[in-house]
This record gives sequence, structure tokens and C-alpha cells, in this order.
Amino acid sequence: MTGRKAATAALPAVVALAALLLAGCGQHDRASGGTSSTSATSGGAGATSAPPAPSASELAHMQKLVDGADAAASAAEKDAAGDK
Repeated sequence: MTGRKAATAALPAVVALAALLLAGCGQHDRASGGTSSTSATSGGAGATSAPPAPSASELAHMQKLVDGADAAASAAEKDAAGDK
């Protein structure tokens, strides 16, 4: 597989990884036994609290990941356009 084809083939994986990372952001307390909003409401036992907002460092890290994914997508699109 050539470099351009490899970059184009890797694009969906990079986008999927970025989406998974964004979807999981701020959910660190669930692994340590914290309750999620869905489990708290499934019993019908009152109000639920919103998950805590991500810290500034977490947001900066996620933005860096998204920017990297955007750059990879742009490079793959540019390579694909050059193959035509």
C-alpha cells in the first residue's frame, strides 16, 4: 500500500478514534464506581446530578486531539485529490 493510500485508509480510523475520545470525555468517575445519569434515573428514584465539567487541561488535550484529527483528515483529502 502506498503512503497516500495508507493515509486515506487510516482516515476513518482517526475520525472514529477522535469521536470515541470526545464521547468518553468527562466520564472518569464511572470507572471508580460513580453513578451515571442513566443508572440513577433507571430506578426512578429522584433527581440526577449533571456530570462535572471537564477541566481546562482536559479541554485543551481534547482540542489538541481534534486538531490532530482535522489535520490528518485534511492531509488525506489533499492526497486523495492529488491521486485523481
